[in-house]
Amino acid sequence: MYLRRVEAYGFKAFADRQVFEFGPGLTAVVGPNGSGKSNVSDAIRWALGEQSARSIRARKTGDVIFSGSDGRREMGVAEVTLYLDNSEQWMPIDFDEVSVSRRAYRSGESEYRINGQKVRLLDVQDLFRRAQVGQNSYAMMSQGLVDEVLSLRPLERRRLIEEAADVHRHRIELTRAERRLGQTRDNLGHVRVLIRELAPRLRQLERQSQRAARYRELEAELGAALEAYYEIELRRARDEHTAAQARHDQRTEAFAVAQRGSEALVPRIAAAEQAVTAARAELERTQRHERELTEQALALNQQLALSEQRRELLDVRNGEIAASIADLEALPLDEDNAGSVSVMLDARVAETETALGTTRDALRSADETVRETLRELTMLEARRARIDADIAGIVRRGEQEAVRRANRDRQREAAGARRLEL
Repeated sequence: MYLRRVEAYGFKAFADRQVFEFGPGLTAVVGPNGSGKSNVSDAIRWALGEQSARSIRARKTGDVIFSGSDGRREMGVAEVTLYLDNSEQWMPIDFDEVSVSRRAYRSGESEYRINGQKVRLLDVQDLFRRAQVGQNSYAMMSQGLVDEVLSLRPLERRRLIEEAADVHRHRIELTRAERRLGQTRDNLGHVRVLIRELAPRLRQLERQSQRAARYRELEAELGAALEAYYEIELRRARDEHTAAQARHDQRTEAFAVAQRGSEALVPRIAAAEQAVTAARAELERTQRHERELTEQALALNQQLALSEQRRELLDVRNGEIAASIADLEALPLDEDNAGSVSVMLDARVAETETALGTTRDALRSADETVRETLRELTMLEARRARIDADIAGIVRRGEQEAVRRANRDRQREAAGARRLEL
């Protein structure tokens, strides 16, 4: 059993990391006064958990941290690590080498580690106490300790001897056991109080326990029934989903066919629309020509009416001439007057007949023109009726195709909604 090495960093005068190796046998640290020999023993005592600053020649925790020099600034942390040989298992820990570290900060906080694991001060003290190594045990004999032991009062000497004989550890464990025993008595008293409080409610709690057990049984039965029910429902839903998927596939195929048919009808619809446009243009031209013919017919009717009036006037004039002839024929005339009158009458009759012939020719021409115009109007009316019928048929087919498209869109939307529901 021995201390293998000590590492000190920032502790008192050890500004740099210092490593002290200890081999088997006796190891001595020698040097003149003020060289820091006592700092080595203070570092060991401090790492073992010393809480008294005066025992390590300091007034407070911050005094153990390197306070700086002319060439170096002060440090903010001090750390000492002890490496102990535990190959003989003299310490109650399953490691052949045990490292115990203590670190202090200028804020006053301290950290303790055993083999790199952060622990409490109590754990460090308990470890060394069970290994019979303490701050005041025979393993730590500092300078002047023998004279101090001889000058101690009997009670203090007894404490020192008890710690060296490992009695102090048992006293601490006894104190802890008594403390735990007191806590156990208190807990037992609380338990008795709770028992007295719960005793009148035992029957009620028993009934509640039975109800809870019955509830668990019913819950298990309900869970099994619901599981079976949901399994059946799931199977049925899967069947419905499969059937719906098949219907959807069929309708999708039908929709694709209809869509292809609709796409095939697009050129025909475009051609029909072009035909309607051309028919409407032709209808406008026909209507415009019809209006022109109607105007011509009106003009011819007016000419015909004028011709009729002229014929009536000529008839009246003819009657007047006939009356004049009759009057002249009734007059007694000599041969010379009779000849001149006859010539004059013949000239006037010829003039009248010529005017009548001209009027009749104009009337016949007007009648022919009117009849030709009426025939052309009749043909134009029939052509317009055919064009209107063609346009109505094309519009009706377009409306029917739009209705079919709307029905297919509604069917596709309904199929999509049913598929989402499933």
